Amino acid sequence: MPRYQKLSVDELNVNKIITNKALGANDYGLTPEIWESFPLMNMLVDPTIGITAGDDFASVAVTGFPYAIAGANGTAVSLTTAPSILLMTAPGTDNDECFVTYNNALSGLITLNATKNWAFEARVKVSQITTAQGVFVGLAGPSSGVGADFMTDNTMALKVIDLLGFQIIAATDVAAIWQTIHAKTSGARVAVDSTAATAAVSFVKLGMKCISGTVSFFYNGALLDTQVKTTAENFPLDVVVNPVFATKCGSGAANTLQVDWWRAAQLR
Repeated sequence: MPRYQKLSVDELNVNKIITNKALGANDYGLTPEIWESFPLMNMLVDPTIGITAGDDFASVAVTGFPYAIAGANGTAVSLTTAPSILLMTAPGTDNDECFVTYNNALSGLITLNATKNWAFEARVKVSQITTAQGVFVGLAGPSSGVGADFMTDNTMALKVIDLLGFQIIAATDVAAIWQTIHAKTSGARVAVDSTAATAAVSFVKLGMKCISGTVSFFYNGALLDTQVKTTAENFPLDVVVNPVFATKCGSGAANTLQVDWWRAAQLR
């Protein structure tokens, strides 16, 4: 028999090739419908196409670059039982909080403009869905105040700064609901969809993308009904932002937010 032999497809005994499109919505990986317009691998070798960054938290060093941690009594560590997960904890005293910002809360990563398409997605898990709390997962401007009291004591309201993403706001003990929101410094917070999804204590994927000036939101890989234009009032247009993760407890019970991974990208 020759050392090299040409084989036909029928001889290879390939049963099925599973593409990203065939994967379930709540799988571990990136949502194809978000990232189909962003050639992430090409970006890594050719920055002229665009920029991309992300983290699976195989190691966590939130006391220095590339993350800043803020908030009363909050901690952020790598889980010892699952070293690729970031565990953010608001320890349990009323209004304890933990806010983590990429790029050390200094320089930004994505510019929220209408001409350069961008995307963001993260896989996260909250620890409870019944008592008072505040949670934010999304993008926010590092120069506009992601720091202590990013969320207001007792009300859990976010500080009105440049931001865009997913929020749970529960000033009292109520069932947690994910909202899609945006806000602008010196403007106001706007709920794009105040009942985007019912929160759960399992891992979920929260994502968004901006294509030609329209921002779409995704929950567990599924496109949500309500979008927002970058021309909308109080949209933080042309602001430079970073990935931000935040949790705050509204009663004497500890809150945690686990972050499995996140990814962001923007075309040039």
